[in-house]
Amino acid sequence: MRAIGRVKRLRMPRCTAALSRELAAMVIALSSLLILLASVQFQALRSSAIDDLGATAELLARNLSAALIFDSLDDAQAVLDALMQSSTISTAELYALDGRLIASRTVQSPEWGHGLVLLQVSRDVYASGAVVGYLTLQASSSRIAIWTGVFLAVGAVAVAAAWLASCVSARRASMAALMAQQSLSWMSRHDPLTGCANREELRAQLQACLQRPQASPALFLIDIDDFGLINAAYGTQQGDAVLRVIAQRLQVLAGSSDCLARISADEFALLMNEGQEERLHGIAMRIQALASEPILIGNAIVRVSACIGMALLPGDGTTVASALGAASAGLAAARVTGHGRIARYKQAQERLLRERARLTDALRQALKRSELSLYYQPIHDIRTGHLRYAEALVRWNSPEHGPIPPDTFVPLAETAGFAEDMGLHILGRLHRDRSDWLEAGVVPPPVAVNLSAMQFVREGAKAAFLDRLETLGLTPDAMQVELTERAAFEEVDAADSILNSLREQGYELALDDFGTGYSSLSYLHRIRCSKIKIDRSFVRDMDRNEGARKLVKAIVDVAHAFGIRTVAEGVETERELDVLRSLGCDFAQGYLLGRPMAAAAFLQLISAEQARQSADSQT
Repeated sequence: MRAIGRVKRLRMPRCTAALSRELAAMVIALSSLLILLASVQFQALRSSAIDDLGATAELLARNLSAALIFDSLDDAQAVLDALMQSSTISTAELYALDGRLIASRTVQSPEWGHGLVLLQVSRDVYASGAVVGYLTLQASSSRIAIWTGVFLAVGAVAVAAAWLASCVSARRASMAALMAQQSLSWMSRHDPLTGCANREELRAQLQACLQRPQASPALFLIDIDDFGLINAAYGTQQGDAVLRVIAQRLQVLAGSSDCLARISADEFALLMNEGQEERLHGIAMRIQALASEPILIGNAIVRVSACIGMALLPGDGTTVASALGAASAGLAAARVTGHGRIARYKQAQERLLRERARLTDALRQALKRSELSLYYQPIHDIRTGHLRYAEALVRWNSPEHGPIPPDTFVPLAETAGFAEDMGLHILGRLHRDRSDWLEAGVVPPPVAVNLSAMQFVREGAKAAFLDRLETLGLTPDAMQVELTERAAFEEVDAADSILNSLREQGYELALDDFGTGYSSLSYLHRIRCSKIKIDRSFVRDMDRNEGARKLVKAIVDVAHAFGIRTVAEGVETERELDVLRSLGCDFAQGYLLGRPMAAAAFLQLISAEQARQSADSQT
């Protein structure tokens, strides 16, 4: 992805110049120290050489006293010749007390030694305690210079090695600083989890797009549906893995000049520099197709859906704020209509969003005022025709808005965070209805209550639900539990799964809408439900579609192999009931057998059913 936003220039040349100045200062300091040490070394060697030369002169002076007393030039010269065998002395001269040169000996220094400072000492020659002459010795300082040079050479090598090591270290530090600065620059513009751009980078690139003449960029906001449930069921680490997979898939759609960004926990943005009106919906469909492909998490497979809001610029927005606002309005409109929906920003959507806000507030008040009621749809044994239990269906007749269909207010409750309150409210309503039936002298059959995975997102929600069951006395003989495949899939592997807790307490679990979600044999084995409900779409097609009939038969056979009973939903004709009976299905539910009815009507149905069963038993 090519960055459009301006990136802060790295100031490495200034950093390198500073390091070079520091290295130069270090070399000068080390060289000065080396020269100082060499001077000290030279003076120490010179002092030692002078001391040695003085000691030699003292020794010779004692041996030359006789030659001076007897004025024996040959003896004096012989002593000096013997002395000059030493390679350190270059000149020796013996003088009488009156200044006459008695004897001398000189050794020519090599040419490279010319000009070196000579070392010279003089010693008096004594005889019987009186000075009779004096001896002068000179020695070359070449050896001192050699050793000083060696010292300087070794020191220079050490300084060079230190400089080289410092250069290497400085280079590494410079590279590390460069990499760190580049990393910080990258992190300031990207999401560290997915590698996508972040919100600020998206804004910068969006600003650059809007400033280009004749440009018509398209902006897509992509929100993963119910992503919090994945985190709740599998943990944030696995949730992060899902986000990385989705980011990799969406990157396929982003060209070199486009921008894919992660702008919140479960929301992505795709900015395409060249958008076209007729291609918007097709691109959104491709985004949904990529996002909905199966994702492997451990040993489980997750399928996610996404709501998408679209905006075509600059028509839908001429500034960064208005462009993001338009796409956000489209996304909000998509969320209103359900999971996996697509919406384009329109003026009418603002009215829809305002209406949604009013409906949300009305639902909040409805829960406080207990406006929600339950309708009960009977479920019959196909073989005997007897009423076995019922399913509780929540209804809302708003004084302000009139009857609101469940497929409108139930998703609204889930997205607005009311799912937990609604679930507890349903338990309370069921308890009141059962109390009325018992007071009327009839024993009601078990009632199946639908659970939503969104009821248990909050920490402590599961414990609150179980406590409410115990407080209301809704025991397993009074209540059963139905859950969608999605809810079962997201809860079944959790360590503190509500399903495991309910199963351990003896509640029967039924898997609703079987065949429309994540159906597989492994799910049936893991969920360990007692019933599965065959979706009405399969039941409805049995008369016209042989494949649907075979599928229903396969579901029944597989369920029975697992020791699970089957419930057919949406039975509306006698022909469908006969086919289900021939396939061995256990229970049936639908308009043919009974529509959803209020608590009072269900009481009459229970009474009639019990009277019929009593009459059948007497005959």
